[in-house]
Amino acid sequence: MSRFLLGLLAVTLLQTTVVHRLTVVGIRPDLYLLFLFFLSFRAGPEAATGMGFLLGLYQDAFSGAPFGLHAFALSAVGFALSVAAEGLDASGVLARRVLLLASGLAVGGLTHLLLHFFKLGPPLGALFTVALPTALYTALLGASVLGARHLRARLEVRL
Repeated sequence: MSRFLLGLLAVTLLQTTVVHRLTVVGIRPDLYLLFLFFLSFRAGPEAATGMGFLLGLYQDAFSGAPFGLHAFALSAVGFALSVAAEGLDASGVLARRVLLLASGLAVGGLTHLLLHFFKLGPPLGALFTVALPTALYTALLGASVLGARHLRARLEVRL
């Protein structure tokens, strides 16, 4: 639990202070989703759902989004990722990259559809101008982390 709390603190600090420097054409990666993604493969569905809920609450608190929006989206995605990790052979790097992209699309789609449903946010066209690029950017960042971890594991085996 203490690792989760330290990770939550680190992700919050990075998301609120450093990520604005990584902005490309107004699009920022979602570090909360990346953190949840890596946690979900080691946790059961209930734990991943709870972690997603807490991560989403923190994201809502610091993003100015309606409170509970990201909490709902990340808890649903955390559950789905954990179930997918149990049911699929997600040990391969390609499978994890596809799951990361799909989870980014799911979070973006859920948040935008909920905002549109309650008439609080951008039009549905924002799915293609905000949600899709954010999911792609997050997936690229996550893919580089996955690639670095895979390379490190291969180098450790050779040593």
